[in-house]
Amino acid sequence: MVRSADVVVVGGGIVGCAVVHQLAQLLPPSSRLLLLDRGPIAGATSGSCMGHLMVTPDTPEDYAFTAASLRLWRELHEADPGFDYNPTGALYLADAPEDAELLPVLQQQFAANGDAAQVLDGVQLREIEPGLAKDLPGGLFYPGDGVVLPMLACGAMLRQAQRLNANVTVQPGCPVLGFELAGDRITGVRTPEGVVAAGLVVNATGVWAPEIAQMCGQPRLPIYPRAGNLAITGHHVSPIRTQLLEVSYLRFAHGAAQVDPTATTGDPGGHAVNMQPQTHGGCLIGSTRQFRGMDRTLNPELLRRSLLRAQRYAPGLAQASIVRTWVGLRPYSIDKHPLIGPWPPVRGLWVAAGHEGLGITLAPISGRLLAEQITGRPTTIDASPYLPARFL
Repeated sequence: MVRSADVVVVGGGIVGCAVVHQLAQLLPPSSRLLLLDRGPIAGATSGSCMGHLMVTPDTPEDYAFTAASLRLWRELHEADPGFDYNPTGALYLADAPEDAELLPVLQQQFAANGDAAQVLDGVQLREIEPGLAKDLPGGLFYPGDGVVLPMLACGAMLRQAQRLNANVTVQPGCPVLGFELAGDRITGVRTPEGVVAAGLVVNATGVWAPEIAQMCGQPRLPIYPRAGNLAITGHHVSPIRTQLLEVSYLRFAHGAAQVDPTATTGDPGGHAVNMQPQTHGGCLIGSTRQFRGMDRTLNPELLRRSLLRAQRYAPGLAQASIVRTWVGLRPYSIDKHPLIGPWPPVRGLWVAAGHEGLGITLAPISGRLLAEQITGRPTTIDASPYLPARFL
């Protein structure tokens, strides 16, 4: 165990790995960077989620944020192609006339950001995806989205970081027990193996980020777990090759919660289909959302409804065996924006958390924005909407 570091990043999921990756690019190669996680790298949320890379055109701010991150994903793949990256594009599917009316609206949102997406009728849909139901009225194809396997992506980020900086240390299985403070300044991280002296600590622990803040004597951060049930088919049986989403998914996934996120009971949950082809020929199926605290018990009824919706769009899934089901927890920020930047009450404490269902998409740009702020560089995009100080 190292005894001192220039920066300690707490949390070995996709966001923490992205922070290390970007710091290794922007800090001098003599900088000592330490990544800590109480479990294996990518062993929590990043190992139990969907891997969609998604440009969201709802607002110019959202588009800039997500599109910048997808550019960084492509750069990572060019530098280290040894991870599971698949630029599938995305098909947004309509199931009813009122859904079809949303397609040109979505197309116009992409166009307003200088990007292009194609509205398709039912025949054109099945030219791209022959396995789709024959009575679907239409869809929209956006070529810029993709899919990754997050666990392998974490490895790619850390490999590249260690190539850039030999002083990057990765320490899984090492929980943080607390912090050393001198007045309002952080000076070290307490672990079972001793104290690591550090003047800068990054809290990238997702749904556990409020715990880390409280260890520093701070109020809990406004981040709450939001459970999602997932299922995956066996290999080589997927009837799809493009990422498929109900057009209503954007409203469902990115809209404000209609229930109290702080409650651990009472949320009936909801679902909107997201299906992702895997490189081994399987199909990953989501997506449900439910606030119920840290409970990771499968909700069979929500999952059943999700699978039935998936079969509605891709009937071949009815014959595909489901080989695994599980639950992941998304870190939901109360205002729907992640927290990326310094936490002013504790000098030296930084935050990169609260991405809800876009953590995989936004990991590279989140790491870049944090690294740019730490090193005093101009930020790639406007970072002000994501500064944690907005909650003070």
